[in-house]
Amino acid sequence: MTYGWAMASISLLTVSVGAFAQGASPPSDSRPVDTVPQVPLTQDWSGREWLEAHGINLTGHIIVEPGINDKGYKGHGWTSAQSIDFGAIIDTGKLFGFDGSLIVVFSDRFGHAVHERYTGAYIQDQAYWGQGQNFRFDELSYERFFMDRRLSIKGGFYSMGNDFGGLPNVCNFNNNGQCGHPLGPIYSSGWLDNPTGQWGMRVKWKDPSGWYAQAGVYDVNPSRKQANGGFKLSFVGTTGALIPVEFGYVHGQSPRAYPGTYKVGFYLDTSDAPVLGAAGQTASHRTGEYVQLEQRFWKPSLDTVRGISAFAIATQADAATGLMRHSWEAGLSWRGTFPSREDDILSLAWTRLDISARTRQAEEAAGKAGQTNEQLYELNYGVQATHWLIVRPAVQYVIRPGAYTSRPDSFVFSLHLQATL
Repeated sequence: MTYGWAMASISLLTVSVGAFAQGASPPSDSRPVDTVPQVPLTQDWSGREWLEAHGINLTGHIIVEPGINDKGYKGHGWTSAQSIDFGAIIDTGKLFGFDGSLIVVFSDRFGHAVHERYTGAYIQDQAYWGQGQNFRFDELSYERFFMDRRLSIKGGFYSMGNDFGGLPNVCNFNNNGQCGHPLGPIYSSGWLDNPTGQWGMRVKWKDPSGWYAQAGVYDVNPSRKQANGGFKLSFVGTTGALIPVEFGYVHGQSPRAYPGTYKVGFYLDTSDAPVLGAAGQTASHRTGEYVQLEQRFWKPSLDTVRGISAFAIATQADAATGLMRHSWEAGLSWRGTFPSREDDILSLAWTRLDISARTRQAEEAAGKAGQTNEQLYELNYGVQATHWLIVRPAVQYVIRPGAYTSRPDSFVFSLHLQATL
């Protein structure tokens, strides 16, 4: 996509706010506290209503993320990353006569990003860039519930990150250090996040008290993330299996509550992996762990969705093979900063990626600069312009892009525009 087309998309989406603005937000006591549901632009389209009556709920988004940096070891300038996805969530009971939910998703990504062009950072300032930058088949999954919805089984072709390692408020940010999943497992194992799919299945038990446990097994195939792997469904290139296990507790989902999510997880990747700093040596597997916490701790009154939530995340990768030995995140999200804007969100977060000491020592032994750690701060304000459009400007500060002290720190100004179709 050209830069001009991206700017035209931004202009059209922004102008559309006035033309398609909807009425006031529904009452606070009818909405979830920890998320802001998006109502599609085409919600009142008669064709959509007919499809939903027959069990087919169409999904679609257009996302445009322009960004500019003030300095970088490769210079500075404008970039824009774009993403389009479309698909359907199918109630198989209505459409086919057997219980369950079938999800089908396609997507396309194009454009460029600040970290790719200028700063060389690990943390993407624009989260919706990467993974082949191509049209791809994201998901074909089927999920069915048993035992009064306490037990669910899901299988098919989809990103395992759809089910593991997420928190409600982390995608209130423009960077992918928060939005998506922790970068430690992604850089240090076969962990995958949207939009790249993988074959696998997950079993989850959820107790009415809020406790849950889940486990899965997924194939690891790095070639699917490449530019020519958008429709690669075969097992050619598979290096092993990723087995995640997660335990968690979710509470406070009623409108007057203080919601919280707490989880711990472990993963085993059976793929062979090079031992860092030991030329020619290979490990037969790699492992890692993570802890994630999120809690609403303040509300101006009980009968409102407004309030402040805090989150914290820590990950640890395999000592011998994990590039990101540790990663850390912490942040705050203030929903309804102003009483008249209940669905706007003010957010602040910090991310740090610690490069393995093995990698640093090997680089220094070879006479090269050693990588240490990279950090990013982001402050943003997300405007729920209409029920289908989010406009979120952000300022980010990147420290040691690429974890090299020789690279200049950089301010990055980005904008996230998301239309739910």
